[in-house]
Amino acid sequence: MFIKAYRFMDKLWQKTEIFMMVFILTAMTLVTFIYTMLNNLYMPFYKLADWVAGEEESKLENFLLDAGDYMMDLASSFSWSNEFTKACFAWLIFFCMSYGVRVGGHIGVDALVKVFNTTTQRILAYLGLGACLAYGAIMLYASIDWVMNFYNLSTMAEGLDRFGIMRWQLTIIVPIGFFLLMWRYLEIGYRIVTHQQNSLGLADEAADALALEDVKHNEEKGVI
Repeated sequence: MFIKAYRFMDKLWQKTEIFMMVFILTAMTLVTFIYTMLNNLYMPFYKLADWVAGEEESKLENFLLDAGDYMMDLASSFSWSNEFTKACFAWLIFFCMSYGVRVGGHIGVDALVKVFNTTTQRILAYLGLGACLAYGAIMLYASIDWVMNFYNLSTMAEGLDRFGIMRWQLTIIVPIGFFLLMWRYLEIGYRIVTHQQNSLGLADEAADALALEDVKHNEEKGVI
């Protein structure tokens, strides 16, 4: 019963994890696109106004000038977009830390480890796992203290204070990210203990490169 509930919650979190990463990337792209477009739209209106300008003011000239002013005001109102993008990028990084562990996306240098027998590989995996968990615990503790300082000081987020966003509300992702990172490594530890795997399951770029080379070779021979 517990295992079924855990698997259900894990699958739910995996979907939430992917949704959050897609949502953050979409928000970053959309806000940056709008800000860039607004920053480049007002100049054409001013140039057109200069082009149609005559000795006397015309309605078209005034319309173009007003449109340029409106676009410039809109661009100025998006001055918070840089800070928003930075915050989204930070959230994306700390979500991707644990996601990278789950899918085996982090780069691993284990060419030497693979030379040893299974027992030695498992011992080295425990050492590596211990180092990762120790690092995660240290960073988790330090980040909680860091966020609590912002919370106690009631510091507003620079550039986003107009929306009432506090600094601790942005930085809370740091301890969350390290907690999730440790959780994923604990899952790896469980799989090592239960003999489901003998390593940390990190990405093997050499193997990926060889597999890609095989695919290219087969394509050239017409196998694929």
